[in-house]
Amino acid sequence: MEKRLHAVTGLKLADYNLLLLLTEAEDHQLRMGELAERMVFSPSRLSYQVKSLARRGLIERCIDENDKRGMTARLTDEGRKVFAAASKVHAQHIKQLFHPALDDAQAADLEQICEQIHQTVEQSEDL
Repeated sequence: MEKRLHAVTGLKLADYNLLLLLTEAEDHQLRMGELAERMVFSPSRLSYQVKSLARRGLIERCIDENDKRGMTARLTDEGRKVFAAASKVHAQHIKQLFHPALDDAQAADLEQICEQIHQTVEQSEDL
């Protein structure tokens, strides 16, 4: 999936996932620490990736308006455009890979399993 995504969009899956998180976030921005936690990256790895995407004009780093000690990553207009195009490509890849492999009942089972895992992860974060 990564090879196909990169060949068509120039994005790696990690880039895509970071842009997805920012797309879904309020005001299309997240504090760097929260972004690192959601990406399950070390701060240094996240910093490298953010710099790379910032050089491409897809995101920008800025001082957190609510807490001047922290930094946020914010999706740019160009980042929104690139993500929108990439999400169409990525969705098509997923359809090509998974839809032939699963019937409707299996897809529903997989969705339920993924939702259960998601809920378990969220509950464990609250502990």
